[in-house]
Amino acid sequence: MNFEFLRTLHGFINFIQVLFGFAALFACSFIWRDTNLYFQFVYNGFGWQTLVLAILFFTWIFAVMVFLSNLFDKDVVGTIGKMKLLILYVICLACLIISASLESWYISRSGANGKHYDTVLHPRFIAVTIFNWLLVVSYIVLILVTFFFV
Repeated sequence: MNFEFLRTLHGFINFIQVLFGFAALFACSFIWRDTNLYFQFVYNGFGWQTLVLAILFFTWIFAVMVFLSNLFDKDVVGTIGKMKLLILYVICLACLIISASLESWYISRSGANGKHYDTVLHPRFIAVTIFNWLLVVSYIVLILVTFFFV
């Protein structure tokens, strides 16, 4: 195994993306109401949440694939090329900006003065929004690191 990848800036950022992506997915999809725990795909009054969940899932899978490939001595940059990897990072970044924007909008809709006030979903939307914007920042940094240093 190539744990040297984790010591690089690219590896560290990729590892952070895997953690933030998992946290965002967890907060986005698992709902606790009273003593019930369930996985929710569709939210009443928040129809775009399914798109947010899909974006988070696919960008997380991509981050995990890049992480595991590099961890097990298969250099992703050397395999697919720097430019293709940058294009994939930009696609992930654009999707995450859409996801984070939708979550930010849902914070106002689920708040006390919002159209669909919900005391359970509102804190979740806040958590997912924070993780989404952290993922956006991490992809911007990763694009810059890949472009200039890899």
